[in-house]
Amino acid sequence: MGRYSVKRYKTKRMTRQLDQIFDDLSTPESIQKLKNQEEDETLPGMGQYYCVQCAKYFFDNTSLKGHIRGKVHKRRVKELKVKPYTPEEADFAAGVNVEKYLDRVNKYKNEEEQRRLMEAELLKNQTEEYELRDRQKWEQMYPEKAVEEAQKKLEQESLEKKRALKKAQKYELEPLTDDEIQIDP
Repeated sequence: MGRYSVKRYKTKRMTRQLDQIFDDLSTPESIQKLKNQEEDETLPGMGQYYCVQCAKYFFDNTSLKGHIRGKVHKRRVKELKVKPYTPEEADFAAGVNVEKYLDRVNKYKNEEEQRRLMEAELLKNQTEEYELRDRQKWEQMYPEKAVEEAQKKLEQESLEKKRALKKAQKYELEPLTDDEIQIDP
């Protein structure tokens, strides 16, 4: 196996096919299952940061966010908006099982809008959910640090309120007395 065999078959970075990912996105249960996987030491980021549309694992939430903003992810999302090619379509083109194919097309048209809305709803806040999960794990591991952080936050908020009050008092206009008013002749 030389370097040309890898180039020829392009299997080095092979991911799941579009029809498999389309099936993953078809039900809310499968999406939730992929988003909330158990920790696995063999996967990047222990399998906790997963892009469902691209079927890729990431090391941390920051790299996942960068991927979601990237061209590769946007291209994959665009490709997933179209229903993948199936053997039924090939049979239809050959004139076999026409009624079965037409029934399938009508069913797809009826369910497609609902499926897209469900997919968008479940995946729109994916990185925020990962951040919340990471924060909860951190608080469980280090409860004393979480308490200290909460106290510091409260102290900062009280200082900001005091500064705002001082600033408001400083710029509060006081009425001028007759001695302070000077009339220019």
